[in-house]
Amino acid sequence: MPFVPLLFWVGFANAQQPSPTLSANFRDTDLRAALDFFEKRHGVSFSYDDAAIRGRRVTAQFKNLPLREAMQRTLQGTGLGFEVVDNQYVLIKKLDEIQSSSEINRTVPSQSPITNLQSPPALALCGTILDDETSEPLPGATAHIKDTPHGTTTEENGKFKLEGDFSKDDSLIISYLGYQQQAFVVRPLLVKPCQTYRLKPDLLTMPDVIISDFATDMVKLTGDGAFHFDRKKMPTLPGWGEPDVLRSLQLLPGIGSTDESGTRLFVRGGTPDQNLVLLDGIPIYHTGHFFGLYDAFNPFIVDQVEVWRGNFGAEFGGRNSSVINIGSKKDFAQKTHWGIGMNLLSLQSYVDIPLKKDRMSLLIALRRSYIDGFQSTAYQNFFKQLFQNTKVEFQEQEKRNNEFYTWNPFMSFGDANIKLRWLGKKSAENAITYFASGDRLDYAFTYDDSINYRSTKDVVDAKNTGLSWQHKAVWSPKFKVHYRAALSGFTNSVSFFYNADDRNRPYAYYYSSNNQMTEFSANFHHDWQVNERHRMSFGYQLNAQEASVIYRDTNAVEKVGNLYWRDTVRTAVHTFYAEFAYQPTERLDFTLGVRENNFPSRNLYYSEPRLSFNWFPFGKMADSQGTTFRVKGGLGRYWQFVFQTLEKGDLGVGEPFWVLADEQTPPIELWQTTIGVSWESKTWLIDLEAYGKQNRNLTSQNLQFEQGIDQFYTHDGISKANGIDFLFRKRFRNYSTWLSLSLSSVDMQFSELNGGKVFRARHDVPRRLNWVNTYSYKKWEFSANLHLRSGTPYSATPEIVQVACSNCESGIDHKLYFPSLNTQRLPDVFRLDLSATWKWQKNNNHGKIGLTIYNATDSRILLDKDYLLQSPPANQPEAPYTVREIFRFAAGATPSIFVISQW
Repeated sequence: MPFVPLLFWVGFANAQQPSPTLSANFRDTDLRAALDFFEKRHGVSFSYDDAAIRGRRVTAQFKNLPLREAMQRTLQGTGLGFEVVDNQYVLIKKLDEIQSSSEINRTVPSQSPITNLQSPPALALCGTILDDETSEPLPGATAHIKDTPHGTTTEENGKFKLEGDFSKDDSLIISYLGYQQQAFVVRPLLVKPCQTYRLKPDLLTMPDVIISDFATDMVKLTGDGAFHFDRKKMPTLPGWGEPDVLRSLQLLPGIGSTDESGTRLFVRGGTPDQNLVLLDGIPIYHTGHFFGLYDAFNPFIVDQVEVWRGNFGAEFGGRNSSVINIGSKKDFAQKTHWGIGMNLLSLQSYVDIPLKKDRMSLLIALRRSYIDGFQSTAYQNFFKQLFQNTKVEFQEQEKRNNEFYTWNPFMSFGDANIKLRWLGKKSAENAITYFASGDRLDYAFTYDDSINYRSTKDVVDAKNTGLSWQHKAVWSPKFKVHYRAALSGFTNSVSFFYNADDRNRPYAYYYSSNNQMTEFSANFHHDWQVNERHRMSFGYQLNAQEASVIYRDTNAVEKVGNLYWRDTVRTAVHTFYAEFAYQPTERLDFTLGVRENNFPSRNLYYSEPRLSFNWFPFGKMADSQGTTFRVKGGLGRYWQFVFQTLEKGDLGVGEPFWVLADEQTPPIELWQTTIGVSWESKTWLIDLEAYGKQNRNLTSQNLQFEQGIDQFYTHDGISKANGIDFLFRKRFRNYSTWLSLSLSSVDMQFSELNGGKVFRARHDVPRRLNWVNTYSYKKWEFSANLHLRSGTPYSATPEIVQVACSNCESGIDHKLYFPSLNTQRLPDVFRLDLSATWKWQKNNNHGKIGLTIYNATDSRILLDKDYLLQSPPANQPEAPYTVREIFRFAAGATPSIFVISQW
């Protein structure tokens, strides 16, 4: 039913297209300057022959006149006339050209039949149509002569050729779905018939742009709140080196990590499992290598990234906090390209092979760690950060004190990407993508003095594989489609092996926990550009998911096996969605959308209405410097049907388990509102946005607390997040500075926790600041980031209380008691990251080599504080129980080098 009012609205809105009104105060002003003023102030586009307006000056004063009347007043006495196209484009012509054209039109009907048989000489135009921002060709763009049957579309390289018996005084219209239409007079084009035409994205069909560049133009922020990253323009990350997609996002306001990881992102008070991460349409459940320090996306294959911090459009769903949409390379290689790269943890490579020129290419990319053979300073520092206060660290200390111990942790990670892309009929884009990523820890600890023998082995193995198909086609100049299907499989297994006495036996006891998540998705998306002011998008999605959790053990001595728990949940969600974008005036646009989710097996419906708007009080470009001031906002409801539960183990690493909503576990509901303003020019940007979020039906099993706190298994949790995100950027010729500041609060409440009272969330960070600076000098690029943030909450030192224990000899046991949760806060964090990069270009080879320093000041960053209940020594049974404080720190100063070379 939500589609009916939307379609009715489209029909009603199409009834009238208002003409813009113009104001001017010209006194002996150059005509070219006057037309430029109209374009930038009022959004009107002009086409003219330079020779026709050269040297002409105008004097005119008027206010809020309709376009045609304003042009008559402006051109009065210049000997020039005009033609208005679609109330937005003005063609400037000499009056004698217009009169000549009119006379021809009047005399043609009275000509003799013999004269009518003589066709006017054919004219020819050609050119290339490109995207104005990326300079990429636009296949399927339209070039046609207005009010004639003469027209054509561009090839895959953006080129076109147009021939016909049209007149020199006709108008050439250049258009493409999702871009602003342009109009030109044919006569001046004939001097150089093969020209390049650059189309600008249409505000209604593209995400809203508020960030025009970061450092070297790597990121743009669009009107519906999406950040758009261009990998090719990503600078060297301070302290990290090569481009890392998910770590780059942490330089933006509202996005951060609480444990110095690269992939566990908390977006505006949300948790990491509330982020939808897509690679070419494949849902990614395992996003990081080295247990979260690096992201799992090979930098050679990433082409662009779109990130929504909330308020995303109706096309996306299934997660509440953010959408991170990663696209791999899509352009066609003209020749074989390949590259290699390395840092102190891994090696990566790629090859891009043209199978058919400008029609088909094959991309293959591989990455593999080599830390199992070479343990650098970077590896050792990050290894210590991961395994602090775990049995891995404690057993390493035992090994140092006893020569009969063998301590051997072995870590490895890798990923593979294959993408076949080709053009089909009518330049339709097609692609098949394969993705595989995995991390593994094998940790063996053995005692062997030739007489006594015992060994343990822990294995953590996390894998994600995926396959997707995508099809994009332009069915008409105003209608395009994007169809895709994807399959993703995630496996996370944790195993423990114990053996004693018998060295030839694989194990005496074996325990394992296993989590599997499988998802098939299909999406049929359609875009319809009704006209310049109205756009509709709509589609259907299918998401079929299966999640399973299995716990089991085996006793090889007694030959007994147990299956403790096996839980498998299957769901299928059918979703219909629609979105309507409307621009009632040149200064206002808004988008209304809705998603309708249906669970047929349970006969349940979940609706997701969404609304966003942009208002430009002074016009989209208020002066000659391209300055734009905008007011923006949004409101939406979101449902999430998959989430994570934390599994606490003595290794301290591993992936949380993914589970699905079912009859006992309700989906998570979110309401979110945003309001903000932005001011932008060519070199300046100031952006301010406030938000409010409320989650409902949260599970307590996704919370991180100190050891000893009882976590009741409930799904009645509520979280409230409020905050302000501020962004400032200033760009000079070789220097850019970027400041992002987030002020926020995140509170939670569960009926069975903290006595039912509100408490601070563990990821509550009231203040977070990043100040990034980049400077380029010839072949060198230097960057620095100053990172400041508040410490995270923790619970005050607990009390030791006695509890009844039926299995204890004394009938009494001791435990930790926390009167209240998260009442204290860790010290604030200060970190300075640095990098220096040298680039080269020689013949067909180009690349860069760099040095980075993470935490250059060697600041002592406290990540976590926990407590351990210690029993009295065996020889002092009457001694009291004590509480031991346990601290976990981030890595200290960590230098690293990287090299990337491409041919």
